[in-house]
Amino acid sequence: MREGAAPGGGAVGVDLSRIAQDLAASATRRGRALELRLGDRVAARGHVDRLERVIGHLVNNAFDATEPGQLVWMTVERFGSFARVEVGDNGAGMSADFVQDRLFKPFQTTKAAGMGIGAYESFQYVQELGGKVQVDSEEGRGTVVALLLPLMESFQPSDLHTGEQA
Repeated sequence: MREGAAPGGGAVGVDLSRIAQDLAASATRRGRALELRLGDRVAARGHVDRLERVIGHLVNNAFDATEPGQLVWMTVERFGSFARVEVGDNGAGMSADFVQDRLFKPFQTTKAAGMGIGAYESFQYVQELGGKVQVDSEEGRGTVVALLLPLMESFQPSDLHTGEQA
């Protein structure tokens, strides 16, 4: 299967706190710190690989926009009928024009390298799930991106995909 292809099978409950913990561990191995703010266990409907990619993209962008020592955080919580994943930083930020006109369009980027496709693909997938993306950014002050994903309220342990292989 090619990189980025949709996985087979139906959507399952994805443990978002587990994704956050895995991303924090990965950041630590790279010498960075991802501050986690985790509420009760929160699961969203989706495909674990795609949600890991979407959330990982947000975290990597936050690290790219900050210097070592600057704050990068992730919050996972229930928010009404949604699971809310917030990734924020106090780094470079983006202009209001960029956020409004270019952020979620393909081949647009603020980085020196890269294709500018990650935000576009992430936005598309979140919308496919019935979710929303909210962005609050100011140049020189940082960025906060919140994903609102359909909450999986009731699940059996067998319905919840934690990223571990059986």
